[in-house]
Amino acid sequence: MTVPEILNALEPYTGRFPMVAMRAAIEQREAITPELLRVVEAVAENPEQYARRENHMLHLFALYLLAQFREKRAYPSVVKMFSAPGETSFDLAGDTVTERLSRILASVYDGNSAPLQRLVESEAINEYVRDAALDAFVALAHTGQMTREAVVAYFTSLFQGRLKRNYSHAWDGLVVAVADLPAPELLDGVRQAYADDLVDSSFARLEEIERNLRAQGQWRGEKYRLITDAIAEMEWWASFNKPGQTRPTPPSAAATGQATSQPVRHKKPWRNAPCPCGSGKKYKNCCGKGLKGGDEHR
Repeated sequence: MTVPEILNALEPYTGRFPMVAMRAAIEQREAITPELLRVVEAVAENPEQYARRENHMLHLFALYLLAQFREKRAYPSVVKMFSAPGETSFDLAGDTVTERLSRILASVYDGNSAPLQRLVESEAINEYVRDAALDAFVALAHTGQMTREAVVAYFTSLFQGRLKRNYSHAWDGLVVAVADLPAPELLDGVRQAYADDLVDSSFARLEEIERNLRAQGQWRGEKYRLITDAIAEMEWWASFNKPGQTRPTPPSAAATGQATSQPVRHKKPWRNAPCPCGSGKKYKNCCGKGLKGGDEHR
């Protein structure tokens, strides 16, 4: 396949995973990377416009491919894309926001933490994106791209006032990130956050955070690994499989042979996927209308 043919095959949502085009993209990494960068840059310049487009998938394939390629030039555009306010990030990327955005950010990270910090700290940005940015810091530490000490210092500054002290999902994400780093030296700050009602205890109980801190990093989840195989990350999505059809095993389970145990996390569904009720409408326009959290369609 030529590069234009690959891009054309990756553009529309057809209900089937474009395996041939994805393999061709990976084989032609050098030739297709500038085109993928242009796709991500275009979406970053006007995310709201692209969020309104029906059955548009090219930007998602581009995100995962550039992450696999460790393409640092994508980092500013990825951050800008997900800096859009409101639900735009979910309209653009669906479950990728809660499931893989942290790993995508860590995979294209260019060494400048300031844009990632802005994602965490801006109250205008979607709270689930802010949570993903916090997870990205943990991923950077676990993959050796940042020192643990640098991440602890940044998290300390968040507890000390850099993160506004009113409830948001960013606080939920921060206490979980502290446990997953792990950073037991920040336990007093975690406890104070719970005491000040900054954290939703139904999202993560204090006792659970303390237990994970005592484990001293024995558990490290799939969400802290870099993207190494875009095809494996995407081909098993429910949106690429018909109801009742056997679909590939998710990469985390395939790698370990069992489901990983991790703190309960709120997730949002793939909002642009066909609703599983069979109405023929998109999930966001049917059963998912007005939904603020819950089970994903996988």
